[in-house]
Amino acid sequence: MSHATMREHIKAEVDHLDPAALQTIWEIIGRARLQPATVLEPAVGSTPNRADKTAGSSPSLQFVGENLTLAEYESLPLEERGMLQRRLREQNCHWLQENFLALDAAWLVVINGKIIASGKSLNDKPRQPQILEIYRRTGKFPFVFVNDRFITVEESAASWHETKKVGDYYPTLPATFSSASGIVHLVGDLDTGASQTFVDYDFLAAQNIIHPEAGDYSESHSHLNQAFEYIDKLLHIELSSSLGGTRTIEAWVCCVPKWHRSPFVAINPHRLALLGRDILLELKPRVLLDFEKRQTEIVASMASNQPS
Repeated sequence: MSHATMREHIKAEVDHLDPAALQTIWEIIGRARLQPATVLEPAVGSTPNRADKTAGSSPSLQFVGENLTLAEYESLPLEERGMLQRRLREQNCHWLQENFLALDAAWLVVINGKIIASGKSLNDKPRQPQILEIYRRTGKFPFVFVNDRFITVEESAASWHETKKVGDYYPTLPATFSSASGIVHLVGDLDTGASQTFVDYDFLAAQNIIHPEAGDYSESHSHLNQAFEYIDKLLHIELSSSLGGTRTIEAWVCCVPKWHRSPFVAINPHRLALLGRDILLELKPRVLLDFEKRQTEIVASMASNQPS
């Protein structure tokens, strides 16, 4: 049987297969793309960190998808940028899993199907200046992929902000978010089960805290079995104690567009922010949770007031 005839027979059969059979065929095709491992190109430099191991793309799979130029990327509406990132993640899920595992990586930077940088912590994930530097060096806007196991949101019933469940409340924490263009005070839900801090993108934009920037890119993740997109923005975050002590840090915040349709409002429809472990571990507040009064109080001076 000729290759052309074989392809026609396969196409005819595929139309009648169930999802399980299609998945099996897709896995067979993936294994058939076996290629020799390629040498990992040098990372971008000291920021972000160089890849921790000299390794190449997965030896058993190839990355599917082409990088855009900066002009092509900027021409896409923000929602379509997120769709592109999500589609690439889905198309290359096995490739990403193998390389995350091989490099023990929290993030990967991909240009033309090759990993050019990786790192073990989200703290050194490339941000806008590094993204633009990669573009200037390669002529392509890089794909940045985050390892899902480094983004966790483990909600649990608690106190303070009333939830949709009668008699249930969520613990809160007051915080100040600011940038060079604005400042806003808000009361966010405190969640030590969340590794990152998530805030309503549109709320911060309306308060003139954040603005769309060239090179913005969205990451996709899921929470409560619902997908959402977020964009990292570098902001100042301040906590104040009841003793008058304050401390401000500069930190990356996950800003979620279309927050009112995201999983973060499933429990508390009035939520504006979910404050996670990242800023708390950095600021080191001592927090009193008063379940009788349903109040939160920062009862001690924070890290900046501690003897060094």
